Amino acid sequence: MRVVKTVLINRPVEEVFAYVTDMCKVTEWTPAREIRPVNDVPMGVGARFLQAGEFLNQRMEFTTEVTHYEVPRLFGFKSLTGPVNLETTIIFEPIENGTRVTMMGEGEPGGMLKFARGLVSTMLDKQINAQLHKLKKNLEKA
Repeated sequence: MRVVKTVLINRPVEEVFAYVTDMCKVTEWTPAREIRPVNDVPMGVGARFLQAGEFLNQRMEFTTEVTHYEVPRLFGFKSLTGPVNLETTIIFEPIENGTRVTMMGEGEPGGMLKFARGLVSTMLDKQINAQLHKLKKNLEKA
């Protein structure tokens, strides 16, 4: 399953990238309710984080690892544990008066969720769309 969504944000690309990659701000625009580092690697490729949030109305914890970190144009991470094997890539492109942010989520549900692939795909689509709109709202109010 693959979901690709784009939003235009009226803020400079450096500011948008910095906000997205600031783990202290992740809970402001994603479903994650808690996030903390699990290794001593500085923010960049190889940094790992434990996140807790809700998925299908259930509290879930999962570990993610940063796979791409190219300031200010590319940020990516993949889940190492959790209900869905998901790889997310976020591309930041400077445009006139702001930044185009494209988020791609690609992966497959694991465990019992394999049987609910269509539902998971629909929820992922809605979640990424909601995240991008909240990101835009948060950054443009600043």
